[in-house]
Amino acid sequence: MRELKKRTSVIVTAIFLAAALTAGVAVAKTLKCTVETVKNGMVTINCGDKADQLKPGDKIKIRPVVKRRAVEGC
Repeated sequence: MRELKKRTSVIVTAIFLAAALTAGVAVAKTLKCTVETVKNGMVTINCGDKADQLKPGDKIKIRPVVKRRAVEGC
């Protein structure tokens, strides 16, 4: 019975450790940038001082700003 508890605790610890290590790798950077130009499918953005965090060829995800609508009550 003790052997089973030890194995279970080792497995659970290993899973938590693996999850903690992979979570740090999967964290994405968040930058606030301004769109400068849009032409023929090419978008030029200005990130100011934070631009040195990006390299040519990096894949980025851009989410447009969504304007919230007012909620009308009764």
